Amino acid sequence: MMRNAKSYLMELITVTTGVLIALFLSNLKESNQARNYYNASIETINNEIEANYSELKGIIEKQMKFQDTLNQYRNSSIIIGEIFDKSSGLQVAELSNSGLDIYKRNQISSIDFEMISTLNDMINLSDIIDAKLNRLTNYIYPNILNNSKESKLILSVHMQDVLGSEKDLMTRYKNYIDKNIDTENIEK
Repeated sequence: MMRNAKSYLMELITVTTGVLIALFLSNLKESNQARNYYNASIETINNEIEANYSELKGIIEKQMKFQDTLNQYRNSSIIIGEIFDKSSGLQVAELSNSGLDIYKRNQISSIDFEMISTLNDMINLSDIIDAKLNRLTNYIYPNILNNSKESKLILSVHMQDVLGSEKDLMTRYKNYIDKNIDTENIEK
């Protein structure tokens, strides 16, 4: 009887140990998968921000050239549509923010609230730029054949408003890159 009890006890210890090892390995695997997913999410966000920064930088340069062309012809009789023809026209940056959505949806337990706040500020500013661009285009279309100095001045004010917000967003992208992305390894 004692021998049977020892046998059962040994078998119970063996099974329990096996279950605990399996549970530990399963948790380890899940932890590694979560870490890998988190790292992939951060890498996606970083890549998006770098791409957005480059895109926005190029667009701002073109918009500043348009602004210069507009200022050059402000006092002439040329219509607004011709000013667009003489410059690079109205340029709009196509910015991506899908990495943040993935990060927020799937990594609630790993969220860096400072990062989320920074990224949300970028998204909000991007939305503000979209609204300003809509206001700008709503002004342009009915005035495309207008040649008055006042119309060109109003167009210039709208462009300056858009440019100011875009420069602010570009600065935020640059600050994020400087703080969160190891650019030494990227440039090599």
